[in-house]
Amino acid sequence: MNLVEALRTVAQKQPNTIGLRIPQRDAKGCRSYREKTFREMDQEADEWATYFFAKGFSRGQKVLLLVPPGEDLLLSVFALLRLGAVPIVIDPGMGFKNFFRCVRKTQPELFLSISRARGLYLFLKGWVPFRGALFISKRWKRKLAQRHLACRLQPEDRSHEMAAILFTSGSTGHPKGAVYTYAELNAQMEALLRIFHIQPGEVDLPLLPVFSLYNPAMGLTTVLPEMDPAHPSTLDPHKILSAILENHVTHSFGSPCLWSKLVEYCEQQHRSLPSVKRLFLAGAPVSPFLLKRVQALLPNGQAFTPYGATEALPVAYISAKEVMDETYAKTLQGCGTCVGHPVVGVQVRILPICDGEMDQLPPALPTGTIGEIAVSAPYMSKCYFRDERATRNAKVKDANGVLWHRMGDVGYFDEKGRLWFCGRKVERVVTPQQTFYTDCCEAIFNHHPQVFRSALIAFAKNGSVVPAIVIEPKRRLSSLEVNDLLRALRMLAKSVVSTQPICHFCTYASFPVDIRHNAKIHRGTLSRYFQKHPNRVKVFEV
Repeated sequence: MNLVEALRTVAQKQPNTIGLRIPQRDAKGCRSYREKTFREMDQEADEWATYFFAKGFSRGQKVLLLVPPGEDLLLSVFALLRLGAVPIVIDPGMGFKNFFRCVRKTQPELFLSISRARGLYLFLKGWVPFRGALFISKRWKRKLAQRHLACRLQPEDRSHEMAAILFTSGSTGHPKGAVYTYAELNAQMEALLRIFHIQPGEVDLPLLPVFSLYNPAMGLTTVLPEMDPAHPSTLDPHKILSAILENHVTHSFGSPCLWSKLVEYCEQQHRSLPSVKRLFLAGAPVSPFLLKRVQALLPNGQAFTPYGATEALPVAYISAKEVMDETYAKTLQGCGTCVGHPVVGVQVRILPICDGEMDQLPPALPTGTIGEIAVSAPYMSKCYFRDERATRNAKVKDANGVLWHRMGDVGYFDEKGRLWFCGRKVERVVTPQQTFYTDCCEAIFNHHPQVFRSALIAFAKNGSVVPAIVIEPKRRLSSLEVNDLLRALRMLAKSVVSTQPICHFCTYASFPVDIRHNAKIHRGTLSRYFQKHPNRVKVFEV
């Protein structure tokens, strides 16, 4: 398949099929939908590409793309890909300091955004020599539609050219720009279609907007959710549930935090999601208990947790049924989180943990041994843009010259060939006696009814490092209740081999998390906080 031509192919096969449904509210707050067919989307993508070309956007030029998720982002991406221009996608939730660092590193030639970003453009222009800028607005789109200027660019073979630069969130380090070629994007789209049996005519409600970019090319109708993508935690579950039921949504992708809110609301309202065939939870480790609750809402579908990263997705996946039937009990025993069998065509190895560069891929560790996870896939990003050090740290070739990506995660294979995730490599806590892994430890405490989530952190004490568990309670607790809870958690820790030595506990009202998924815990921030306030850490006898 060819991503650049796929929308055109869909438009020819299904010209009058609705490709996009955009919610809108009238003066009374009643919702209706503005619709676009695949033919209209294809036509508009050509119009936008023609206008961009007339304004100096051309093949190979890097374009800083700052357009909110939705209709304008979809059309912008397809227009840029048709031109051969390279969109640079940076998550605004990473904070301005990291955002500014990413922009300076990539040095984009062009700026494409919405009208209210003019001030940001003027600021960045002092540091980045932009050749031009274009601002999308309702007035601009109205004028463009009236001109009917659309040239159909002749397809070219750009398989091995740079197609996009997608920045990681930087939740456990500095953000890095993963370079994707057209061939890699094409392979990723083919993998998604093949693995999950996605059929044209299905309906998607994307709660992680980046995954909607493939929808028009795959023939899926995209229903835009009523939510603020910059602040996903403000999601209104009533609006999302209504959209799923009204549009007979068959497919959705969201973070565990967002689905947790929606599940709680559905349970309160005694509602299910009968139209949904497949539902994906990703972006952070998913609690088996949440998976069980999600699956209960899907009488005609399956919940899945795909495993991967910005640099390679999907790597593996597992269904809620398999988790509940076979792996949940082991997670509660401190064995980590099972993420399933590797996807067909993807190679996965468990390597000895190394915090530096690797000259060559070492031999794989035996089954059941925890090490760092490395993958090789047709859709794997092969380098980071203008970041040779990060590329050397993350990429390594094997004896046959095949390139592998070191995921930055630790895990192991079980006897059935399933991959288990134990946490991020940089977040493990190493002591002279034992190494503690986030997912192996936190699952023990997350199962407690008063715990919303927990975080394993490194706590410096008397010149050495000890593991500590930070708890975010489900509700506000009194001092007496906090003491009782922490005492109960210490007793729980003693009952599991992997957590027996943990005797430092503390609470934190609301964990710092990433903006993109609202689920990745910033454990480093918590560690620094409690290092400054050691009196807030409760210590129990070993």
